[in-house]
Amino acid sequence: MLAFNPISYGPVQFRVANIIIGVVPIFGIPSVLGIALGVFIGNTISPLGPIDLISAAFSLAGLLIVWYLRNRSVMLGLTLYSGILGTWISTALFFVFGLPIVVTIGWLIVGIWLATGLCGYALYKALKRYVPQSYRMEEKK
Repeated sequence: MLAFNPISYGPVQFRVANIIIGVVPIFGIPSVLGIALGVFIGNTISPLGPIDLISAAFSLAGLLIVWYLRNRSVMLGLTLYSGILGTWISTALFFVFGLPIVVTIGWLIVGIWLATGLCGYALYKALKRYVPQSYRMEEKK
């Protein structure tokens, strides 16, 4: 949504859309592919230009990690996702705008983790509680 652009791009980011990453452990590979496609489409209007379209590949890798770790530690998966994206985006910001990687990587990981790790985990917990088992893609124990 364009209304969130000011907090979604740049050296400090809180992407409201990252909250939906919390659905990955529940709804599985279809959500991984849908979110990765959404990242690609959403980044077509990024101020970074075409380099930000590469972010979809890093998102896909992070989302697959979240899915892989769903039965071990959802929080670890969400945290690793935040680290992967924070590292990639700070690198892209360095190449495009010359921003210092060491400073921006910390801010980016924190901002991404607040949306993904904190809010996304809360969404995951709510869905796990209220979505019937028959709708879930997670492994049945």
